[in-house]
Amino acid sequence: MKLYYFSFIILCVLSCKSDKEQVKTQAIKSTLASVPVSGSPIKDTVSKTKPEDSSEKTTEEDYEVRVKEQKETGKGMETNSARVVKDSSKYYIYITLDDGPQLPGTQICKDILEENNIKASFFMVGSHKVGAKRNNLTDSINNNPLFIVSNHSNSHGFDNRYSVFYRNPKRSLQDFIAAESKLNIKHKIARLPGRNTWAINNKLKGEKSAFAVAKKLDSIGYYVYGWDVEWKFVRGNVPVESATEMAKKVENVLKRGRTYLPNSIVILVHDRMFDKPKHADSLRKFLALLKNNDKYVFETLDNYFTVSQPSVSHEDKKKNKESSGKNATPVAE
Repeated sequence: MKLYYFSFIILCVLSCKSDKEQVKTQAIKSTLASVPVSGSPIKDTVSKTKPEDSSEKTTEEDYEVRVKEQKETGKGMETNSARVVKDSSKYYIYITLDDGPQLPGTQICKDILEENNIKASFFMVGSHKVGAKRNNLTDSINNNPLFIVSNHSNSHGFDNRYSVFYRNPKRSLQDFIAAESKLNIKHKIARLPGRNTWAINNKLKGEKSAFAVAKKLDSIGYYVYGWDVEWKFVRGNVPVESATEMAKKVENVLKRGRTYLPNSIVILVHDRMFDKPKHADSLRKFLALLKNNDKYVFETLDNYFTVSQPSVSHEDKKKNKESSGKNATPVAE
């Protein structure tokens, strides 16, 4: 009899424990069922296995979705539309400023350009846009009809480690995509850090070490611009040429036709070169010398092409059969 009662008690305990486990299991299932599938994944605080990093894949997929929506709706990032009818008797000047936002250089350049009512393209670095002053400065340039903000990568070539940057085109592409978001890029225009390389109108030209990254940018609809002439500097921010020498250099390069596009010249300067008063005066003088030439017209790079030679969508690039030139290589699609 005692054995019977003892067995009965054990069965009751086991039955009760089973019921509790079922309730616990059901509660867990209900909790999981209530989590949205598209929400952020819940971190596993128990598992010691590091989850696979899918951020790169997600970023590329998200970017492709945005580009597709922009093409379908016509909204969002602007393409390089030909809004300017070029006069064949004129020379078109494209002032481009690299590495902003930097203080005080970028602010000084912006002020001088506004004083002279001169259009310019600012190639900015995403990681430089930190703090309220730089954020506000970037936004003010982005919203000024005289200027455009263009993509110069997020890290400036992994903090100037160019050999690493250009050996890893997939990571480099992600770097540009990150900058696009930070800088609120409105035009698909980019410049490679530390490399004078072009990838536009189905042509690739410049330094071969950067070709793989240029092709990646081309594949997502970017136009990659190098430069025709540079105002060089030493010791980090000291201009080499005087304003007069630079104006003469621009004149000579145009006359000799040594530019990427005839009658158009892309001039590279760096914002930080003009952070001191005497160097800022050099910039003023240089711009004044250019303005005094009635054959010069200032434009931004979104208006680089004429109506007779318009910039095109990425799909149209495939149809472009123009000669690639002696030093140009067709972009691999």
